[in-house]
Amino acid sequence: MAPTILITGASGFLGTYLADEAAKQGYQLIGIDLRAPLRPHLWVGFATSSLENVDLDQLLKGHHLAAVCHLAGGASVALSVNDPYGDFSSLLPGTARIALYLLKNQPQAQIFFFSSAAVYGNPKTLPITEHTPVQPISPYGIHKSLAESLLANYSRAMGLKATIFRIFSVYGPGLRKQLIYDVSLRAIRAAALGERSIQLFGTGLESRDFLYVEDLCQAVLTVLSAQTNTDFAIYNLGSGVENTVADVANCIVKHLGIDIEVTFDGKVPKGDPLNWRADISKLSQLGFSAEYSMNDGLKQVADWAKALA
Repeated sequence: MAPTILITGASGFLGTYLADEAAKQGYQLIGIDLRAPLRPHLWVGFATSSLENVDLDQLLKGHHLAAVCHLAGGASVALSVNDPYGDFSSLLPGTARIALYLLKNQPQAQIFFFSSAAVYGNPKTLPITEHTPVQPISPYGIHKSLAESLLANYSRAMGLKATIFRIFSVYGPGLRKQLIYDVSLRAIRAAALGERSIQLFGTGLESRDFLYVEDLCQAVLTVLSAQTNTDFAIYNLGSGVENTVADVANCIVKHLGIDIEVTFDGKVPKGDPLNWRADISKLSQLGFSAEYSMNDGLKQVADWAKALA
């Protein structure tokens, strides 16, 4: 029988891509999200509900879970700064509920928590390893760190099987927020109005470790399929390559075919880190390597953005 995965946050950007890739690899899927799924035929069970209110006993009746991919919760540093308690409430209660349900009812299942590199804040040295001190600088990063700590302690004290994914800057067609989408949208609008430049926050020298969404899914499924004997683990999910915001912005504009200048206001938004590059040695040892270069991935996004215009 095909192994069964429960995905929380199943209708979001990452959840949708992960479901597609997991289905291709033969997994049976059950989902939870406030929104209905994009492709209902992929799911053997789906609850359109919050994680706090869903009837887990009814949804999972007769299913023997192999894993839970826990993606539900806030997904914006900026929104977490504006509404810290809302961000906390969207993540911590649901995380506790699903973990305690597994301990009581499906102790064989491992929870894979989709955390964030935001837990690292502004690291003193690069690349960032899984042992780099956790010092978040935004409510979003703080709450991801709290959820990690909760799962780590449930694992230590109660036997929960848990793996943490510290995800760096994921991008791809369909993501309607963050740097790459913002630049695409603003460049297309500016060109339509005959404007010659767009201005972004920061200096342009801030850097990120970008990972194309399909590569992220392959990284996740690589870890899921690995035979490990540990009850608790942490993995950086990134490309291992550092790119500046200016280079990425100019590259996406080039692929859009728009002759426009990208400028910067010199003001780094509150909660945004300065420089990131992941050490992905631990992930690479399982056989993972990214297939998409930054240039290839940005071309995919540009083609998608142009089709929206």
